[in-house]
Amino acid sequence: MLNIERYEIFLDFNGYNYDGIEKITLTSTEEKLELDSVNLQIESVKADGKDVQFKVEGEKLIVYSSVKRELEIRFKGKASENSILGIYVAPYNGKGMITTQFEAIYARRFIPCFDHPALKARFRLSVRVDRGLRVISNMPVESVEDSGGGKVVYHFQETPRMSTYLLYLGIGEFEEIVDESKRPTIIVATTPGKVQRGRFSMDVARKVIDFYEKYYEIPYQLPKVHLIQVPDFAAGAMENWGAITFRETALLADDSSSVYQRFRVAEVVAHELAHQWFGNLVTLKWWDDLWLNESFATFMSYKSLKSIFPQWDSEGHLIYSETLSALEDDSLSTTHPIEAHVKDPHEIEQMFDNISYGKGASILRMIEAYVGEENFRRGVVDYLNSFKFGNAEGKDLWNSISKVTGKDIGLIMSDWITKPGYPVVFVSVNDGIIRLYQKRFTLLNYNLSEIYKIPLTYEVNGRFNTFLLDKESAEIDFREEKINSIKVNVSRTGFYRVFYDPLELVFSSKLNTYEELGLVNDYWNFLLADMVDVKTYFGVVNRFINTSNSFTSREIASQLLTLYYVTRKQYGKDFLSNQMRVFKKARDDLGRLAYSSIVKTLAILDEDFALGLSVLFDYYDSVDSNIKEAVAISYAITTNDFNTLFEKYSRYNIDEEKNRMLSAIVSIRDKSVVDKVFSMVFNRTIKAQDVRFTISSLIHNPYVREEACGYLQDNFAKVKDFVTTVYGGPWGLGSIVRGMIMCGVDKPDEIVDFLEKIKYKEIERPVRESIEWIKIYSRLKQKFSQL
Repeated sequence: MLNIERYEIFLDFNGYNYDGIEKITLTSTEEKLELDSVNLQIESVKADGKDVQFKVEGEKLIVYSSVKRELEIRFKGKASENSILGIYVAPYNGKGMITTQFEAIYARRFIPCFDHPALKARFRLSVRVDRGLRVISNMPVESVEDSGGGKVVYHFQETPRMSTYLLYLGIGEFEEIVDESKRPTIIVATTPGKVQRGRFSMDVARKVIDFYEKYYEIPYQLPKVHLIQVPDFAAGAMENWGAITFRETALLADDSSSVYQRFRVAEVVAHELAHQWFGNLVTLKWWDDLWLNESFATFMSYKSLKSIFPQWDSEGHLIYSETLSALEDDSLSTTHPIEAHVKDPHEIEQMFDNISYGKGASILRMIEAYVGEENFRRGVVDYLNSFKFGNAEGKDLWNSISKVTGKDIGLIMSDWITKPGYPVVFVSVNDGIIRLYQKRFTLLNYNLSEIYKIPLTYEVNGRFNTFLLDKESAEIDFREEKINSIKVNVSRTGFYRVFYDPLELVFSSKLNTYEELGLVNDYWNFLLADMVDVKTYFGVVNRFINTSNSFTSREIASQLLTLYYVTRKQYGKDFLSNQMRVFKKARDDLGRLAYSSIVKTLAILDEDFALGLSVLFDYYDSVDSNIKEAVAISYAITTNDFNTLFEKYSRYNIDEEKNRMLSAIVSIRDKSVVDKVFSMVFNRTIKAQDVRFTISSLIHNPYVREEACGYLQDNFAKVKDFVTTVYGGPWGLGSIVRGMIMCGVDKPDEIVDFLEKIKYKEIERPVRESIEWIKIYSRLKQKFSQL
């Protein structure tokens, strides 16, 4: 039996090294106790005041004793300067911030602990540092005492019961702004010189917390919440309870920022704050239910923004950013069920994907539409109250919603979370009979048999109906009236695609914003899956040549850009030119987003357009922020001026601007840029957090792709060692492998052979995904070569 109550931790820092004394209040009747410990030097262990035997074996600290009350461990650790996981140093301006990132299994790199989400405990932390440094943790500072020798000790209040992966420690020269207008106190902390750009996120946080407190009917539990900018950060953000960490571009924005940047900041802040209840207050029992943490936070972030910023149409953003990307990934044979069975903790990293986030959020939206918004909310409130400060499983949430609605939600949810993939519903109309037929949708037509319980929504002649399609086929009789129009998957609440026969019937319907978006995405994927020909696809695209729907416009622009990367041919310039005219004078945020996307796409596709746009680079700092990236890319395309772009990249102190310069650098069409970019990667000129984006973007550039892919193949062992070290694990390498899909567009056999020789178990799925996409794009390229 193991019962853990509290960790009392004292850390004495000398530079990046620290000495630790840890007292864990626990009861264990076993004569052998195993804790998690990695890269820590264990000096002594006492059980109930007596020295006991111990050994370190692999990632375990094994203590040979039962414990009645207290386990004391003395140890030494160091903040890593090579990795961005565990406790590490995030460099900036020649200095370093000590920070932590523990999800999923990296608290063991900080302290010896029971690094399991179900083994919750309270934490009381004291940290000794050089005077002048500031320290942040989950709870407010209780006291600061002078300890002599030019040092002070920060003592923090004790946390509520929580999992080890939510613990946080930050040490550095923080600047802060504080909102104490009401409980909780909201604090934005940044490296020097940046904190004023945090006022937008502070305002968002206050409004989001107010929204969640009303929605969940449970107050935020801690006295304060820190929003902390970290100079180099593996993820976008991390929901440490009361001390949320963000990469800079996910936290900082001001009036000079683009619409995209402000929306991204608001969405990420809302996502991490949703976790303060769903994930922190109630925590998964094991990582099998990771998806529930992430999908619910994703779902709630868009819901809160819908209330706070209605002008952004956040529900449309959820479909555009989450649902469509999840549908794409779930179209592969390499996909996995939402609920994954994690045996080895090192498998967890592969679960942080579009299935866990986007598909999960989309399924929650589908269930909410099925049971009703208020019934869904009441079920969530019941769930949180039943399991607060404890651990739960996915089925516990379905039970709570079922209890409120009187419907067996678990039966439907089980179908969607335990089965991989999703269906395409074929809709045909003949003599007043609507025939529905479902089949699992795969891009390579693997003929995988799966029947889903589909809560179908449809409109016939403008009248709304629902239908549970729980078998392969069904018919709906409308012979008493002429069917003039039909659409299925109303407002795209369902996680499935729709294939119409005849297609004209859907265009006779009045399509709303989300239905237009879904239709163009469906028929792009039907093109990829070889279910429609090129003429049919462009027939759908041309229906929307004058659309004022920002989401549809951006989706088609993205499709046309992919066609360019795959075929090296410029398709759809008439569409893009017309859309630029539609959105050029847009004053609303969605219109600006569309205009930004169209201009960037045109700059890449049309060198004459890029030449005209590049003249604005001379006035870059005064250019509209929404087209700055397009201007920088245009300059890169037409001048190949690496030195100027690199100088600007090095000079800018704001990541939003640095990333624009990075996008421009990897757009240079001179082959010499390949060696220069990889030199920037290996000498750490580029932040570790940006390595994956940089290499993938370079490979997409068709003018230097052969050289970039050749470099990767010739230096794969070096890249592998660098990326796995920097990211502290294999998941970063998986992203690099996915980027090599574009290498296979030009040399499919060679790249598939190369990928098949990578024998690295931890990235087996990314390798198989890449091989599958190479086959998909090769077929698409062949299809267009015949035009």
